[in-house]
Amino acid sequence: MRGGMTGQIKRAGTVLALTTLLLAAGSACAQTDAPAPKAPTVKQTLLEGGSKPPVLNGMNAANAYLDLWESLPDDKRRAIDGEATDSALLEQQAYISRLIDIAMMEQCDWGLNYNAGLELLLPQLGTLRSSARTLAKDATRLMSLEGTDQQRAANQLEAVRRIKAVSRMSQHVKTDRILISGLVGAAINNLACSWIDERLHAGTLSTDSAQQLLSNLRSMQNDDLFSLNASVQGEWDIFDAWFKNKFAGEDAAKQLAEAIPALSDGNAAPADAIISAMSRKELDASIARMRDFYTDIADVWSKPDGRERIAKLSTAVTAGDYGPVAQRLAPALDKSWASDKKGRETYENTMKLLQAYINNNGALPADLTPPAADVR
Repeated sequence: MRGGMTGQIKRAGTVLALTTLLLAAGSACAQTDAPAPKAPTVKQTLLEGGSKPPVLNGMNAANAYLDLWESLPDDKRRAIDGEATDSALLEQQAYISRLIDIAMMEQCDWGLNYNAGLELLLPQLGTLRSSARTLAKDATRLMSLEGTDQQRAANQLEAVRRIKAVSRMSQHVKTDRILISGLVGAAINNLACSWIDERLHAGTLSTDSAQQLLSNLRSMQNDDLFSLNASVQGEWDIFDAWFKNKFAGEDAAKQLAEAIPALSDGNAAPADAIISAMSRKELDASIARMRDFYTDIADVWSKPDGRERIAKLSTAVTAGDYGPVAQRLAPALDKSWASDKKGRETYENTMKLLQAYINNNGALPADLTPPAADVR
């Protein structure tokens, strides 16, 4: 099975990067003193792929992110996205302040071109995660500063603003309804929770700071925290649109069979020959069975025994029980489910730690129950 939209995005992004590299190499061969062409920005890549964030009365965080990212030269953004020094972070405080404001915005719609299907590019995800790291690094810098009690309290207030923004940033990929987006959202929130947990165990947060962080996390609370459950259906919708746009006519099965190796593991398989020989009616029936797989996964995702049920469904699709198309192209969802569960447990455990810290006047109780074991 393919690795879901994740694998497709990585491949598409690699193709884009390789094309840019080849263009630069060709230019250098023709004229060695010519500057290499600049890599496209996040905004350019989205627009070229047919994605366009809506305006939403000027309140769409997606547009604000894109404009902010374009306002800072690549070298300066890399300086604060990578192993940032304190001086690099201090130099970009206006940028960081704007990033916080955007992260706290309620609406974020990237206007993704779902008709691109498996060729959809999501360049904003990596930059969004880097921006979250920048905020967390700056929060750590602020907490390390010496000064009077008043100065340290002010620095802590600013550090907390940054971590609140990181948590809220994790919600800015929920409307994508794509598994990789939800996984990035979970990773961003895990970054915030790890930062909070470390300070709680060190006892360096005031109870007021802890209350602010707890209220912020509670404001995000819902049954599908990172929209990974909804993303299962979203992935089907994307595949369905891609299939309908890409493969038409009576020879659609043959076209799909020829495309499958590049979309899955790069190798041909016996199922490809079966697909190639299908009539249009047989192909449509096999596609319908693949839709059943997504529906069955979505139905069991939130069940108490979801992990076991998803494992059984994964075994069934690998065995061909959902037809040859699903056997070759349905995503492996066990790890996505585990990441979702781990992300939600991390989030819930951090809220419990914050509440215990507040109740115990700025210290964690000695008999506090340790967090749940990692889900592998």
